[in-house]
Amino acid sequence: MGELDEIKELLFKIIERLDRLESRMESAEADLRSLEVYKSLLRAYASILGSVAKVERMAQLVTGDIDRSIIRALATKGPLNISQLTEEVRKLRGSASRRIISERLRILEEKGFVERVDGRGKVYRVKLGVEIND
Repeated sequence: MGELDEIKELLFKIIERLDRLESRMESAEADLRSLEVYKSLLRAYASILGSVAKVERMAQLVTGDIDRSIIRALATKGPLNISQLTEEVRKLRGSASRRIISERLRILEEKGFVERVDGRGKVYRVKLGVEIND
């Protein structure tokens, strides 16, 4: 009986070790999945930061306070029509007229900073795909 008990005890220890290894492997797999999620979130965050930096660079390149306000409003609020954009620029600057906003949008569109999109009325958005040169 002594040898049989020793074998049973040895098998029990091996099973315990296998259970611990299996648990650690499951934990490592979960950690790898978490790591992939974190990497994906980091890529998204880097992309957003790149877009923000590009918008701020655009805002610095345009000549006037109204143009900067237009770029920043479109960047933060998304596509807006002229009425909505005029309201947002008023919040940023204190004053703005639809006529001036419309005129500045036309110039910004010619320069390639904004583009018209489908929507009710004249809807504009920041054109992030544009190459920015000093």
